[in-house]
Amino acid sequence: MAMILVTHDLGVVAGRTDEIAVMYAGKIVEKASTAVLFTQMRMPYTEALMRSIPRVEDHSHTRLLAITGRPPDLVNPPPGCRFAPRCPYAQERCTVEEPPLLLGDTEDHAFACWYPVGTKEGQAALERNLSAERPQTLAAVASTQVAS
Repeated sequence: MAMILVTHDLGVVAGRTDEIAVMYAGKIVEKASTAVLFTQMRMPYTEALMRSIPRVEDHSHTRLLAITGRPPDLVNPPPGCRFAPRCPYAQERCTVEEPPLLLGDTEDHAFACWYPVGTKEGQAALERNLSAERPQTLAAVASTQVAS
């Protein structure tokens, strides 16, 4: 038997799926086994979804962590990566060239990102954006510190 769940809540799918495909603006941006996705996410949108999962240890009425910015206009999508205007890792390349969905470190993990989370390239991009004080990067880092 197969089942497809469509949700923004990765906490809901965590214990109910073998594989997860994360979509943003109508495109698959990361695909992996559930265990791999939760331990080795590479797409910044997946990371943002993970940060927004409510935690049992949080006090009641704790504000959920939101993704900064607005989703793209799907009638006239922006060039490049559709998540770039909201992405804390985005660089110039992201705004002009759409990254393809490529296999990562393992054959069951694919992602579409030029500066993946958890890589040297991603860390360098994040640091460049912090020093440039890009609003979405400052917000993402601040939300990570609040969540810790």
